[in-house]
Amino acid sequence: RIYNVHIVFFRISTFFQLMKILIIGGVKSGKSRYAEKLILTMANGIKPVYLATSELNDSEMKKRITSHRQRRGNKFETLEEPLHLASVLRNIQCPVLIECLTMWLNNALHHKYSERKVFAEIDTLLSLECDLVFVINEVGLGIIPENPLARKFLDLSGRVAQKLGEACDEVIWCVAGNTIRIK
Repeated sequence: RIYNVHIVFFRISTFFQLMKILIIGGVKSGKSRYAEKLILTMANGIKPVYLATSELNDSEMKKRITSHRQRRGNKFETLEEPLHLASVLRNIQCPVLIECLTMWLNNALHHKYSERKVFAEIDTLLSLECDLVFVINEVGLGIIPENPLARKFLDLSGRVAQKLGEACDEVIWCVAGNTIRIK
């Protein structure tokens, strides 16, 4: 009987465990749509936070941001922060979707963040006391660029994805609008 009680306790404690989930895939693979549906399910009726990381730099980006905002509607509490992700989430207790770390890494490199600072931010995000869904592009399936900055971005993005993949409870690969659970 003690054994059965232990199993029930384990299942209940697992049920209430904070989840960290990584969704990875190529550009326009369906990552964002899947992540939005997932975080709404995880929120279970509570309005989740959508942390948007893109900076509005040109008209094409403005169209993308407008499209994402329209798709989200009022289902989310939207925060927009291109660099200091953990600081804006420090006191958040509801589920959070971080969309997307690829744009955040781009911003970090543009603003001359060191690799140490990038990984410190990731560590801080992983330590937050809320459910988190991270979205990042898989950038390692193409050719190695000849541009040194592009290679640095590619390498850093791959290493960040590996760190998240190891730390997250689940990893979901998204391709052509379909998902595959990796972990």
